Order: sequence, then C-alpha cells, then structure tokens
Amino acid sequence: MSRLGDWLDERAGHRALLRAALDEPIPGGARWAYVWGSALTLSLVVQAITGWLLMSAYAPSATTAWASVAHISHGISGGWVIRGLHHFGAQAMIVLLAAHLMQTALLGAYRRPRELNWYFGLALLGTTLGFALTGYLLPWDQKGYWATRVATSIVGTIPLVGGSLQRILVGGAEYGHLTLTHFYALHVGVLPAVTALLVAIHVALFRRHGITAPVTADRQKVDLFYPKQVFKDLVVGLAVLLVLFALTAHEHGAPLDAPADPASDYPARPEWYFLALFQLLKWFKGSLEPVGAVGIPLLVLGYLVALPLLDRGPDRSIKARARFLAPLAIFGLVAGLLTVQSRHADATDEAYQRARALADSRAARAVVLAGRGVPPEGPLAMLRDDPEDRGRALFTQHCVACHRLGDLVPEGSKAAAPDLTGYGTTTWIDGLLDNPDSTRWFGGTAFKGMMPSVVHPPADPEVAAIWRPMSAADQEATATFLDAEARGTGGKGLPGEALVRRRCTACHRLDGATDDDASLAPELRGWASPAWIEAQIEDPGSGKTYSKGATAKDLEGHMPAFAATISPADRKTLALWVATRGRATEVR
Repeated sequence: MSRLGDWLDERAGHRALLRAALDEPIPGGARWAYVWGSALTLSLVVQAITGWLLMSAYAPSATTAWASVAHISHGISGGWVIRGLHHFGAQAMIVLLAAHLMQTALLGAYRRPRELNWYFGLALLGTTLGFALTGYLLPWDQKGYWATRVATSIVGTIPLVGGSLQRILVGGAEYGHLTLTHFYALHVGVLPAVTALLVAIHVALFRRHGITAPVTADRQKVDLFYPKQVFKDLVVGLAVLLVLFALTAHEHGAPLDAPADPASDYPARPEWYFLALFQLLKWFKGSLEPVGAVGIPLLVLGYLVALPLLDRGPDRSIKARARFLAPLAIFGLVAGLLTVQSRHADATDEAYQRARALADSRAARAVVLAGRGVPPEGPLAMLRDDPEDRGRALFTQHCVACHRLGDLVPEGSKAAAPDLTGYGTTTWIDGLLDNPDSTRWFGGTAFKGMMPSVVHPPADPEVAAIWRPMSAADQEATATFLDAEARGTGGKGLPGEALVRRRCTACHRLDGATDDDASLAPELRGWASPAWIEAQIEDPGSGKTYSKGATAKDLEGHMPAFAATISPADRKTLALWVATRGRATEVR
C-alpha cells in the first residue's frame, strides 16, 4: 500500500492536496459553531447522488412524469428511500442554510475583507430556493402543479418584466409539457452547474481569508482542521443523515399527490419554508399584491446585501453590532409568526380540511389504480375512467353544496338537502318515517311539513286520538320493501308493498299511480336505485321521480335539473356512486 501511495503521489500529488485540506489552521480552536458549512456540503452531496439515481427512472413529460414517480415510490425496490432522502434532504438544506447564515451574521464573517464570500453565500441561498421551486413541480402532481402556478403568478407581478419572465418559465400561456421540461432543465442542468461554480468560489474565498473566530476566542490557541474539527463535522454530518433516514422511514418516502388536474379545485399550499410568504400575501390583495410578493422580499434581500456595507465599525462584538443585526432578528421572528399563523388558519378551516381530506383520498386512490397500470394517455385519464374517483369528484363539484354524504360535507356543515349518508338503507328509511322534518332528511328543504311522521302521533290531542301509528312490524316491512327497491332487487310481493299501497299512495306514486295527481311526493318504485337517482339528477320534474305536472313554482327551492351541465355518462357514474356510497355508510 505504501508503494502504491508513493506511485500515486508521484503522479497526482494527492498527499499535498490532503495536507492543504486537512492542515488548515483554526484560530481559537475547533468549535461546534463551525460545522454548518460541512453539513451543508454533505446535504448537497446527498442531493446530487439521490438526484442522479432518480433521473435514471424519471420520465420528464406531462403524460409520464407522475407515473414514473409513482413507479419509483411503489414499484422499484428501495425507490421510496431514494426519493424520501431527496425530498427531506432539500428541506434540510433550507434549515442548514438558515443556520449557516445566522452563524455567519453573529460572528460578523460578512465584514471586510469577507464581503464577497457573503455575497456568494447569498447567491447559494438563491440557487437552493431555486432547486426547491423547480423540483416541486417535477412529480407533476396536484400539490406541485398548483403551488407552481401560485409561484409563477407571483413572478408575473414583478413590474415591467414579470409577464415576460412568467411566460418563459411556463413555456407560453398555458401550463403543460413545456412548463415541466423548462423546470426540469433548470433543476438538473442549469442550477447544478451554477451551484457547483458558486460552491467552488465560496470555498476558495473561505480558504483565502480563513475562519472568523468569536471575539471572545483565545487567539493563542490554534487547532488544525484535522482531527478535532473533522470529528465535530463528522458527528453533525452523521446526525443529519440519521434525521434524513428517520424522516424517510417515518413518512415511507416522499408524499405524492394525485396527478395534476387543471380542472380540479385543489387546496394549494406551498412547502413550509414558503408559508410565510404565502401568509404575507393575504395582507396584500389586489393592486397591493406586488408589494407583498416582490417589494418586501426585495427589501429583505436589500438589507442582506447592504449589511457588510453598513457594519464597518472596529468593534465586532454582538452588542456593538446589535443595531445592524436587529432587522435580521425581526425578519426571522416575523417569518416564524407568519408560518405559525398559516398553519393555525389551515388547522381551524373546516372547508380546507375537507378539501385536504378529499385530495388525500384521491391521491391514495391514484396509487391503487397506478398499480394496475397507467394508460398511454396518462394518469389523469386513468382517474377519469375510474368510477369511484370520478363519482366522488362529480359529487364534490355538483352535489356537496347541498347534500352531505359521509365525509363530504357542505360549507358550514349544514345541509340544505337530505343527508345521503346511508341513503337507501333500512336505517335511513326508518329515520325518515320517524321524523321526515329532521334536518337530516327534509327539514332544510322546501318540502318541510309536507310529510307527516308515520311512527309518532301528531301533537294535536284531537288528531292523535284517531291517529294509528305504524307498528314496529309494519315499519320494518315498509323499510325492507323500499330497501329492496333501492338495491334494485325488486320489492314486488313483499309484505311492505301492500302497506305502501295502502298507506303511502295517497301522496306517493307507485308504478306511476297515485291518488293525488298534484302531489309532489316522489315515485317509490325503484326509489334510491342507480336508475332512479340518475333520472333525478337529469331532471327531478321529468315524471320519472317527481311529478311531471309540477310547475317551476312547485319545485322552487327543490333540486335543479343537471341535464345540461352533467353529461349522460357522468350522470350514470354519479348515480351509481351515490347509490353505492350511500349504502356503504351509516346514518350519523
């Protein structure tokens, strides 16, 4: 080995390089405060290695990107580990950069003659944020797609050049394949090259000027970089790696939302490190948006650029420089408060939580479907062809404003139409027969008061004296009959059919017949079956479900017809989904 080392040193001079790297003097001795630069370098190496591995299986196009990422996460052995390390490694770089920036500021390492190194450090912060923004879109999922739309819209608010920059990033007026390829080129080509150059210059300048020791350090004490500082750097580097592996294992990789769908209503939120800016924009709306989106970030950047030019006094103690460091502390505190405020606002926002739950369920469904194969048209076509996902999306789009079904709840949690949780089941029918004016059934509709309870006598004593409540056996027979109709198994011949003809057809139709042609009560044959629900969605006043002779005034406040707004295929899908999901849930 010695001879091999001599042979290699004669040709490459590696021993001199190692001595130059490891024998660097550290005035004041090795310190834990000096580990951030090495930890950042390690994180950058992790990002490079995992990024190269991900590139080997990633397909950068709008029709293949999501499927390739899903395959990496769920189809390739260990792929979820690589993707998780890359995902959490990016977040670790943000944290480590903030710590390194704070350490540099507190030690005054931006002062003469180290101004250039400070500026190159700020440039590295910019490229790191650029990596985060461009990498966000690459899975081409809902979260990345909508967050990128928000980010590029912010770019568009920059005066004079914003519109042109936005079109360059997006690749035109529409978000699509060119948007993805532009961001991919930036992420794997431009930014790595720029970052490598900036790191080389940053390290060279650092080695030229050396470490900035605290003012309280003993200048007589000098340690070499190896072994004391190397040991501290290795300990912290190992801790960073352990945290990354722990987060990856806990989350089983990186999250993957449903495929990007421009036609959907998605609760877009950026990653946590951009939440402060997201929350800030809520305070600057309309014509003031450029102030929050561009003006304040430029003010922070201007302060960081000006800091070495402002702090030029002879005293390097923190107390003497407090007035120059105070804005940095204020910016950090405000950013933290805005982040917490944004988190709290989302946690207490019922509408957001419902939308988030819907997005999570759709993401889980997409992964299941992807395991069966993604069609050549892309993963979005896969979801649109799935009755479960399509039905839920149609219900969310057209029905949840009035109806509730399971975890899909109207705004404010108050349904203006019957609760469809358990719809068609004997439990649902029992509740309707007992108290039709409950808000779970027709209490919030225009039909309130039209149907009496057939289980309990009226409150009026005189009427109650001649009222014969439906017995438990009759109630069960009626509910069983209607449940059979809802299931499409047919109720003819069941005891409940005779009861319905005797007690219900005074108002309701059964096979089109009723004692009162003007009644608005619905048809009971096939009630709550997919065919009945489909006819109801198409046109409640067509005569197939409710009376054909009902006028617009009669149906005022009732369910509108969706024949013109929902296609026949989607009406069939939605009807089947409501019938299936209604019976799969329980009345609460």
